[in-house]
Amino acid sequence: MFIDAPTNGQEPERLQASDTPAAAVGKLAVGNVGAACVLGQIMRDPFSGLMILMDLECIGLRGEAIWRLYSDVHAMELDSFIRHVKAQAGEARLLGA
Repeated sequence: MFIDAPTNGQEPERLQASDTPAAAVGKLAVGNVGAACVLGQIMRDPFSGLMILMDLECIGLRGEAIWRLYSDVHAMELDSFIRHVKAQAGEARLLGA
């Protein structure tokens, strides 16, 4: 559905348990300012925000794909975007992805 973030021929850097919230946002935003803004809004609640960041990691959304899903598909409605991400992550876990 979305294109992967550019990685210069390498796999994207995965989130680690030792990552700070800022580092996790940076890894998922991959330099995309729009994605960083969305992720910053999500991190207003640090605990649930980290869970949503892990859901994004689970479904492989990064950078521009985050921004496009938020802005184009969900018309910048954060709650709708979060519900979508949680649903996709739940489905991915059920399918063993």
